[in-house]
Amino acid sequence: MPLAESVTRRGFIKKLSVFIGGAFAAFGLYRFLTPEVEGGDVILSVESAKVPEGGALIFSDKQTAVMKLDGKITAMSLTCTHLGCTVALDGDRFACPCHGSVFALNGDVIKGPAVKRLAVFAAEEKDGKVTVYRRSAV
Repeated sequence: MPLAESVTRRGFIKKLSVFIGGAFAAFGLYRFLTPEVEGGDVILSVESAKVPEGGALIFSDKQTAVMKLDGKITAMSLTCTHLGCTVALDGDRFACPCHGSVFALNGDVIKGPAVKRLAVFAAEEKDGKVTVYRRSAV
């Protein structure tokens, strides 16, 4: 049977619809799995001068801490990686009141039961302001 006779209009439209649907699905999956390189959703913005050296500026409503460690701005989530409780600043570390996990100011685990470090957010210091983004720091 010649090719021209074997492809009906209905068959062509079905194949075209499947192709277009697959292309949209692939694009959506790509966007979901690929983090944004620039910008992104802003969690918060604060004046650089308000961020203490060696300590943390806590934003409880955003569950975020902004710190300046050795002159470098860092922002991290205050959500414990064990079971999701909110950690609190305890001197020079973060402590989880629920199950006792302890984290260093850089987010590393000092004491479990948590095994993963606190999530670090992308932060940018520009023109005297620190902007914290919802994406992970690279």
